[in-house]
Amino acid sequence: MKLRRIAGVGIILAMLMSSAGRVYAAAGEDTAVQDAAALEEITPEDISVTWEDSHVYNELTLGRYTSITTYGVKGFEDVPFISAHAYLDILCDGRETITIEDGVMKIAVNGTEAVIDPAADTIWFENTAKFRSAGDIDGAIVEKDEYNFITSSPGNSSFQEDVKPLTISLKEYHMPVIAYEDTILMPFLALQNTFGSVRMQNHLAYNGKDYYNAFEADSFILDKEHETAKESAYVKAINSGPFSAKTETTQAYADYGYYSICLLLDLTFGHKAEKNITTFDEYFTRMNAKNALCSTDPAYAMTTEFLLFGYLFDSGHDALFGLKTVFGEQLAANLSDVGNIADELKESEEGKQLFENPVQLPAEGNQANDPQQAAILGVLLEKGMKVPELAPLIIWSYLMDCVRPEGYEDERLDFVDDTAVIYFDAFKDNSTKRDPSFYLDPVNEEDIPDSTFAFFYDCFEKIREHEEVRNVVINISDNGGGSAAALISVLGFLSEDGDVRITYQDTMTGAYNEEFYHVDTNLDGIADDKDGFGGQYEFYIMCSGQSYSCGTALPYFAQQDSLATIIGTKPGGGDCVVGYFIDAYGRCAFYSSMLKLGRMQEGIFVSDEKATTPDMNMMPSILFAGNVPWFDPEGITDAVHLYQNGTTQITYNDEEVSARISEILQMLLERVENSLANLGKTQN
Repeated sequence: MKLRRIAGVGIILAMLMSSAGRVYAAAGEDTAVQDAAALEEITPEDISVTWEDSHVYNELTLGRYTSITTYGVKGFEDVPFISAHAYLDILCDGRETITIEDGVMKIAVNGTEAVIDPAADTIWFENTAKFRSAGDIDGAIVEKDEYNFITSSPGNSSFQEDVKPLTISLKEYHMPVIAYEDTILMPFLALQNTFGSVRMQNHLAYNGKDYYNAFEADSFILDKEHETAKESAYVKAINSGPFSAKTETTQAYADYGYYSICLLLDLTFGHKAEKNITTFDEYFTRMNAKNALCSTDPAYAMTTEFLLFGYLFDSGHDALFGLKTVFGEQLAANLSDVGNIADELKESEEGKQLFENPVQLPAEGNQANDPQQAAILGVLLEKGMKVPELAPLIIWSYLMDCVRPEGYEDERLDFVDDTAVIYFDAFKDNSTKRDPSFYLDPVNEEDIPDSTFAFFYDCFEKIREHEEVRNVVINISDNGGGSAAALISVLGFLSEDGDVRITYQDTMTGAYNEEFYHVDTNLDGIADDKDGFGGQYEFYIMCSGQSYSCGTALPYFAQQDSLATIIGTKPGGGDCVVGYFIDAYGRCAFYSSMLKLGRMQEGIFVSDEKATTPDMNMMPSILFAGNVPWFDPEGITDAVHLYQNGTTQITYNDEEVSARISEILQMLLERVENSLANLGKTQN
C-alpha cells in the first residue's frame, strides 16, 4: 500500500474489542532464553537448499507469484534464508541496480544507495527516505505516482532538513549476512524488517515454504463484510504450509522471531523517546518479557505481543490483530496465563515505575458483574495495572456508538439556517484505484463511499446552490482517521487557494519535513487560486475524543494555519503514520511508525498529539459528553451562533446533565453486556 495511513483508531478499537478474551495464551513453563554467542563463521558447507521453488505471493491472488530459492543454514533451524538479489527485485519492482564488488553489495534506487557488507554484518543507507520514494521531498507523505487531483504546490516549495545516513548492525540481532556464490544470503526478516520497512512494504509471512501477503489478507478480513474470507483459498494457503503441522518452534526460530521484532521496532517505532526506550532488547529484558517472546510456544509469545501492542504501547495506532499463526492450532484462551505475564511485567523494577496506581479487575468469571471496568480494561487483558491512556479512546468509542442515531449515514450534508454541516466518519482515498480519473469520468454518487475528495466536491457543489450559507462545519466527532491523501484533500477545500502545508518529523532520518501540495478542488485541471473555499465561508471543525489520527491532524493543521475555528473538545491524538508489523509467526499488527506529524516551534519539534485546544469548548468535562450535539445539525448550528456572539465555553444545567448521564450509562451498560455475552459465545 503506497498511501500513507495516518489513521485507523476505529478499526483498531474494533479489533481490540473483538479480540477481548480470545487471545491465545501459552501453556507450560517459561523457557529460559540464552542470548546466542557471537556468530561463528558460516562456510558454504553449512548452507543447503530448503526449497528451490518457494513462491512469493506479493498480491492477494494465488495466480501471480515470483519463484525464489529458500536456503537453510546450520545452527539456524527452520529460519528461512533468501537471496538479497531476489528480495530486492520484488520489493523495488525491478527498478533497482545491484552490483557486487569484493563481496559487498550496492543497491541503487531513486538516486540513492544502500550497501550490504557481509564482512561487517551491516546494512548502510545513504538516505532511507529517498530509498522509499524520490520527489520534491524524499519519502513524502504522498508520492508523485499517487498524484491525481493532488499535485505539488506551484507557488510554495517543499523543504527537508539534511538527512542522516543510517547504519544497521545485524550482529546485534544475531542475523548473519552471508556472501554466497554470486549473491548475499540473509534471514528473510532481516531483509523485510530493514529494506521492506524502510519502503513501508513489510507485509510478507513465511509458512515453512512460501511467502504470502498476510498483512493485507488479515486487514481485508477485519472488515465485517469480508469475514467469510477467513475460509478463502488464499488464507487457507497461508495457514497450510509445512509449519502448520508444528505446535512448537525450534529455539533458533524463536530467537529469530524475537530479534526480528527488536530490529523492526528499533528502526521504526515512533514513540521510543516517549517510552524511554533505547533498544527493544533492553526494553523487553527490563520488562521481563524477553523469555516469553523467545518461547518455543508461539501462543505464549503471542500473548506477550498482545500486551505490548494493547497496553505497553498504549495508543489507538497500536494493535495486534492476526490471531492465527502459520504454525499449528493454538491453545484456547487462558486468561490466568495472561495475568501471569502481566504480573511478571508489573513486578520488574521499571514496571513498578510505569504501572503506578494499580486498578484490580474483578476476579475471573465475575467480570460481567462490573461492566464499566470490563469496558475500559477487559479488551486489554491485563490485570493489576493502572488504567492506560488508551482507555479514554475506548470510552469514546462506546459513547459515540451509543449516541449516534440509528441509520445515521457515514457521510452526510445538512443545511440549517445559514450553516452547512458536513459529517464523515473516515478519511478515504481511492484515487490510485479509480480508473479513469475524475478528469475523464466526473464525480458521481457511487464515488462518495470510497473517496473523501469526491464527497467534499459533491458537498461544495450543493453548498454553492444555497446562497444563505455563511458557515460550514466539518463534523469529525466520530472520525477515527484514514488516508493522508484524504486529509490533504479536505485541507485543500478549507484553503483560500487550494494550497496545503503538511509538516512532520522522520524519526529514522532525523529530518524535519515541510511539504506543500495543491488540491484541484474545482477539477478544472489548473492548480491556481480559484481552488479552495477559504474566505468564502467561515469554517468550523467539530472534534471529540474519538477524532483520532487524521481526525487529530485536520484540526491541528487547520488551527496552525488559521483555516478554521475548532469547536467541541480536544481531539483524541495519534501523531504517527501507521506502520505495518508482521512477525515470524505471521501475526500482524498496526503500530506508530517513524513519520510523526507536528511542527517546529522555536527550534523544537512539537507533535500534533495534544497540541490542539478548542476555540469553543462544548464539553466542560467527560460527564457532559452526552449533552453535546455530536450528531445534531441544529444543535451544532446553535453552537456556531453562540461562538459568533462571543461564547467560548458552553455550560449545561444540572437537570439536563443528570438525565443525559443516566441515559448514556444505561446504553453503555447494555452495549457492554451484549459484548460480553457475544464474547462468551465465541469462547464456547
